[in-house]
Amino acid sequence: MNTVVQNMIHFLLIIVFLIIYILAFIIVKPFLINHKRKISTLSLKISFLVYLAVLLVCVYLFMFFGPSDLEYQLSNLFFIILLICLFIPNLGILLRRNVNKYRVEYNFAFSLINGIIAAFMLYKLIQHGWFLF
Repeated sequence: MNTVVQNMIHFLLIIVFLIIYILAFIIVKPFLINHKRKISTLSLKISFLVYLAVLLVCVYLFMFFGPSDLEYQLSNLFFIILLICLFIPNLGILLRRNVNKYRVEYNFAFSLINGIIAAFMLYKLIQHGWFLF
């Protein structure tokens, strides 16, 4: 019975994460590209969707395959860095319409930030051995 319930939770969590990703895809509209800033807009949107996919995979693997004594394994600095990694890319994609003058630079800067954060999360997953593939 325990494995059946655990498998159902895995399945439901995968469905919820897929719904979150699909909603983000619909909201970001990666195929709706600004004609003045084609490359920078596309790079920002694609990098955000890649970041979100990495984040969802990390959360899934962490929830089911991570350590149970997490509070003893995370330092305060690492926890603060993780919180920053959660909020900065989301703020970047939400506030992009408020930037008018340096929009191309803004898009490229946040594309780079999204890529660095996604690479950092993947590195930490592999480093801690939570990446089971």
